[in-house]
Amino acid sequence: MSALTIVQVSDTHLSRKWAYFQDNWDAFLDCMHEERPDFIFVTGDMCFNGAKTPDDLAYTREQMARLPVPWRAIPGNHDIGDTPPDRRLKGPITAARRTRYRRQFGPDFWVEDLGGWRFIGLNAQLLESGLAAEKAQMAMLQDALASADDRSVALLIHKPLFLQNRDETGHALSRLWPRSRKRLLSLCEKYRVKLVASGHRHCYRSMRHGTTRLIWAPPTSFIDTRATGSGPRLTRRVGYIRYRFEGKRFSHEFVEPPRFINYDMRNWMAAHGSTTRLPPRPLPRGESERHQRLARQN
Repeated sequence: MSALTIVQVSDTHLSRKWAYFQDNWDAFLDCMHEERPDFIFVTGDMCFNGAKTPDDLAYTREQMARLPVPWRAIPGNHDIGDTPPDRRLKGPITAARRTRYRRQFGPDFWVEDLGGWRFIGLNAQLLESGLAAEKAQMAMLQDALASADDRSVALLIHKPLFLQNRDETGHALSRLWPRSRKRLLSLCEKYRVKLVASGHRHCYRSMRHGTTRLIWAPPTSFIDTRATGSGPRLTRRVGYIRYRFEGKRFSHEFVEPPRFINYDMRNWMAAHGSTTRLPPRPLPRGESERHQRLARQN
């Protein structure tokens, strides 16, 4: 069986009107044109504030069209809204926000079979949302796991299962809530899921839970070096993850392109609590049209 090279990119935070992190995205695109991986998975927070700004969704979809190889995305809280009631950004996931997201990116949970692997993408924000689609997603997940046959399984989900241990309590928006975590971990153990790949935390981390490797992808957008409490072996720098899948085994590496800039938002976050409160910084005149031309050429 031939080997697969797959890239995971996360937390790009793209916008036409708030184009703070466009340079790193352009550098990432250059890397992808050079590497030509077999597939790219985008693990959420593609948009600067797509939950409240529909043009962020449209613009980010244009940017994803510039990728030179096949790709699929799952939503993050900045794309579709967070688990209700979303006390921090006050933009909870709703049926209307799901519709807007899906109009641009297609299904918000899905299955992709590549080589001897089954990749299952989940919408973390649906879990414990109370929306009707929550049950549909769980039914899809259970069916995808049960029908995987001899394929190895990887889950992709925007938020990590936990920060330090599976017994964490409370409804913090930094990771899955206890009931959903318990259910997913039980399924991982039952079906021997080999990989859970997430984003959201704006740092790189690799650890094990039983036989499952848990990988947090770094952002391409920004870091916040104030945060120190998410556990050992944690790297707060921008980049992406490159995987190599061979048979039932895989390896990975944290990639830091030399052109990437580590935008540290610690001062702004301390003062304002969210990058969504940054003032507008639109793309230069004509830049969006140039991107559209490039996307049509791919």
